[in-house]
Amino acid sequence: MSTTTLGVLSNTSQGTISKIENGSSTSIENLVQICNALKISLSDILPAGLLPAPQLDHSGKRQLLGLLDELTDVEIKTIQLLLTVNILPVLKQITPLITALDELDEKSRDNLHTLLYSILNNR
Repeated sequence: MSTTTLGVLSNTSQGTISKIENGSSTSIENLVQICNALKISLSDILPAGLLPAPQLDHSGKRQLLGLLDELTDVEIKTIQLLLTVNILPVLKQITPLITALDELDEKSRDNLHTLLYSILNNR
């Protein structure tokens, strides 16, 4: 497949594909779009050993099922919605907020925490 074709199929550009081929970094959104176009998962292109090896036992599955049993119907519906929606645009929007929060000094963080707590608890 040519870089031009992959660029069109992935809604990126031929230039982006060429840069990636030559070792340049790119956004996670571009990688996801390229993987979708190639009908592979993001984990298929990550270097070996980057992700933990899958566990053969099902303890994680049992733990997850236990957590699901504790969730309310509203929480389960929220999780289902998150799994069916492309959350990348939302993550892009909250990234500046997270950056700004990280830059707050301790006193400002405490003040923000107090404010949010009082709003959530109607105080």
